[in-house]
Amino acid sequence: MKKTKIYISLFLITFCCSLSFAQETEILNKGDNKTTTINQNTLLAPPFAIQIHQSTTIAEANKIKSEAKRNFPGISTKLTSNQNIHSITLGNFNNISEAQQKLKTVKTKYPAAILISNQKD
Repeated sequence: MKKTKIYISLFLITFCCSLSFAQETEILNKGDNKTTTINQNTLLAPPFAIQIHQSTTIAEANKIKSEAKRNFPGISTKLTSNQNIHSITLGNFNNISEAQQKLKTVKTKYPAAILISNQKD
């Protein structure tokens, strides 16, 4: 009987510790059969931006950037290149809720748009 109590106590302690150390996630964006989750232990820090496109050709990237400037004149547009990958981002938001609101608008023109954070200029 005493061994049973010890085993039950150990099990409960282990179970409670497992729950407390489990990684929590939060849904940031739900798209067409896609769900983006983040680990809450990961530091999300401003500035936030919305990535609308990635390309391997600079000509295509410049075309999408010009198109984005016309579609969203009030939001800054940025093209960054890393080796042969050219990314187009919109905005420089210091508030995640503002960025998420703008993401909804941007997704009307660019359904694959995603929210990114802690970008280096």
